[in-house]
Amino acid sequence: MTDAIDDKEFEELYGAWEPTLYAAAMADNRYFALLVGGPRWDDPYTIILTRDAKAQTFSRLDVRRELRDVRVVPRADEVSEPSYVALSLNGDIYLISPNGAQHSVIPGTQAESDDAPEILFSSILPVGDQWLVAGGEGFLKLGKEKSWQDVSPPLPTEYPYKVPDWTIVGANQAGDIFIVGTQTANARHFNLYPGHPLYRKDMPDEERFELKKKLYAEMDSYPRLKTLFTGRPGSWKQQALPDRIARSLPAYSYIADVESDGSDADYVIGGDGLVMKGNPQAGFTDVSSIADREKNFKDGARLRNELILATGTELFRFDGHFAKPFAPKVKMRSAPFVLQPSAIFVQNEKLYVFDYGLRYYILDDEGWHQYDIPKELSARPFKGGGDKVGR
Repeated sequence: MTDAIDDKEFEELYGAWEPTLYAAAMADNRYFALLVGGPRWDDPYTIILTRDAKAQTFSRLDVRRELRDVRVVPRADEVSEPSYVALSLNGDIYLISPNGAQHSVIPGTQAESDDAPEILFSSILPVGDQWLVAGGEGFLKLGKEKSWQDVSPPLPTEYPYKVPDWTIVGANQAGDIFIVGTQTANARHFNLYPGHPLYRKDMPDEERFELKKKLYAEMDSYPRLKTLFTGRPGSWKQQALPDRIARSLPAYSYIADVESDGSDADYVIGGDGLVMKGNPQAGFTDVSSIADREKNFKDGARLRNELILATGTELFRFDGHFAKPFAPKVKMRSAPFVLQPSAIFVQNEKLYVFDYGLRYYILDDEGWHQYDIPKELSARPFKGGGDKVGR
């Protein structure tokens, strides 16, 4: 055990604790789970909050990992208290149930051993009694505990690109899963190192500097490739994407969410104003307008037959072609007086907006209501720099 240090020394060593509410999962209007954390230097940790609205209680679990995703585990009925599953950046899996929390690790990852290859994980989804997990370095596997199998669809890797980084976008009401493979230029091809075709041992410093600049500029000229697949593990179908998303130079062109409009249509939303409508069987059509290209949608929800969209600072109603500012506007009763949605949901015809500012809003027939996360629930965990418990 390390010697305890006071709070001031801890903050100087690891940086100030400035938590945000950056992810959420809702089971129904009674139960939800939140991830609360902040950027840390070499000392990541996350607070997992689970809410029982009926009992008016929060439960808190502190883990010394940077968590990237949280999902609801399907229940046998809609009466029992739900469970949630969360995934860390390094490959830890936390199952939070009414009976407590269980921790497991994906074999061969840095969650198991610091000597393992670095794979940065992004998302997790319950599939039957197993987990579908996505991450970098081509990682898309289905499994649990010690047994895992690769279920990634075939996606060619051509020069100068890397193998894809996989992300699970979500699933529609029919159970079709939406995944995205993102391929970026491999920096190895553009680093000037001994063995590179352009490298010379006797190269002057100025020439080496200019050549490095040229190589980096060439690397930046290659677009990010994004490929959307739908289906189930072992049975994937590639879907067409607009070229501005499929081959984008700006990093903000992305696919963020899928929302179902009943059983006949799904909406795929994302950056650069992306809204596509269709279904996995017939394909998808871009129904967004050119005027919305400056909007980067990060989440969506269906409210009374309308598609509600969220960017990093605003809410919109999508009328089938245009995204219009949402009304009534969210009323904030405390600072910061800026909306910063991290997730939105609809339950029982009420709109829930979770905000990075450690609060959430509910819109019902009477208007907006603000609920703040109690300060003691976001207080810095593991004070004093003691043992790294909670892994």
